[in-house]
Amino acid sequence: MAPSTGSRRSFVASVAVALAGCTGTSDRGSESDSSTTTGAPPTDGERTTATAESRDERTTAESDDAPPTVAWDEVAAFRKWLTDYSTIPNSNHRFDYQRGYAESYVKGGRVSFLDLARASVDGHLVQSGTVVHLGSFDVASLTDRIEESPDHERTGEYDEYVLAERPESGSELAVGDDALLAGSDLRKWIDARVGTRERLEEVEPDFTRVFRRLPDRGLVTGQYGPPTGGEIDETVEDLTDEALTSIEEGLGPAVEEVTGSERDGRFATITATPVQY
Repeated sequence: MAPSTGSRRSFVASVAVALAGCTGTSDRGSESDSSTTTGAPPTDGERTTATAESRDERTTAESDDAPPTVAWDEVAAFRKWLTDYSTIPNSNHRFDYQRGYAESYVKGGRVSFLDLARASVDGHLVQSGTVVHLGSFDVASLTDRIEESPDHERTGEYDEYVLAERPESGSELAVGDDALLAGSDLRKWIDARVGTRERLEEVEPDFTRVFRRLPDRGLVTGQYGPPTGGEIDETVEDLTDEALTSIEEGLGPAVEEVTGSERDGRFATITATPVQY
């Protein structure tokens, strides 16, 4: 049976979003040397949709006429924050998520003065220059630290998030009990989180279709187009054997060796060994 044909944009998204995170490994627990494409890690009590879809769910997900539905109360928390808004012209909707506490984001970032406790942080999401630190936070305590900082000014509240700004740079902060944001135009991400603005997956449903095929890992990167440094022919519209081979050969310098691939209609999942730095 020949693979189905989608639009060029949806084809590229379907492949590239799955592949862009192929070098990721979780910072919690051991991983094998051969790393599969990374996926949306479920939080406590959430199920993994990559391998447990029913026939009805897959049928809905595959339909180009009916966008896949998302049970937002069951997915990984970072997906609720993803938005199609970007401060970058001609954005490819690039995002990077890392589960758990990462010192590089906390100690070396715009929230370093807040001295966040490791136990309070569940993960970090980066999109369009904005960082969303996910976890459980003491809003009152963090607000006190912001007000005590000589470099920051509290500017108000927005939908239960305390807002602040660093006048020297114009950088914004937003503090809530579930997230701490640092960047610009933070109301856009807050609106996506609370559901008053369409989320990325609602605007671009191919991201949902790819998330459903990804295994559980602690790192995930997604975007339209090829991975950084990769060369994927974006004029291809059918995911043929030849196209899949071309994709495998064009994954870029982060991939040391492709160890396996699987095609499912116009979607491909590729397993690869990342380059060790």
